[in-house]
Amino acid sequence: MNRQPDIECTITKAFTTLALLISFSVPISAQSGRHASQPAPTPSSRESSAINEDAKVDAHTSTKPFGDIELNTPVKLLIARQLTSKHLPSEDAISASFVKRLNECTSLTATPVGDMKRDEAVRRAQAETDSSVVFLQFDIDSFQGGTIILNSQSLEVKYLVFAPRTGKEQTKGKVYYQPVGSGRMRKSDWPNGTPIKITSEAAGIEVAEQLYYSLALIVGVKQNR
Repeated sequence: MNRQPDIECTITKAFTTLALLISFSVPISAQSGRHASQPAPTPSSRESSAINEDAKVDAHTSTKPFGDIELNTPVKLLIARQLTSKHLPSEDAISASFVKRLNECTSLTATPVGDMKRDEAVRRAQAETDSSVVFLQFDIDSFQGGTIILNSQSLEVKYLVFAPRTGKEQTKGKVYYQPVGSGRMRKSDWPNGTPIKITSEAAGIEVAEQLYYSLALIVGVKQNR
């Protein structure tokens, strides 16, 4: 008896079954194991800006020495301050960071002498024989970009140095402290304008370093041998 049709039928069924298995194996293998990881959400431009600024601040607040600049003579500073009527916590943090950074220099000592007004700081300097008085002044920075910011947490941090005996102003400088999310952010034009810092520690460090380099111009620096 001729079995050729049965063989052809069997082969046809085998190919059909194999084709079905292949067609089903594709989605099954794709679904087996772990799911494909979803792409991370793209941060908004504001978030990206904040992340970039935080990175810059972290780099800055990991303090570095005052380069190779060493004051020609030891300098004694008395640190007086004038707080805002709000007395924000950031004012204390900036003051502490400021004094700490100054005292990292071996040729300089900075000693806090409490809160006082400008005229009191001048009189204190006049009463000193060898210590300059640094007047650290805090003001609320509530006018930004032509807009008044209510309940602003931003600060304008200024320093003035008064000479011993005379009380004469020797040097001065200014830094803006503007935490992230505190209203309309200032546009930084540093190094041609006033620096802007977004952490209290960085603001204190910036004021201290400005002051130090100003003092280097006044008293001179040691020459490297």
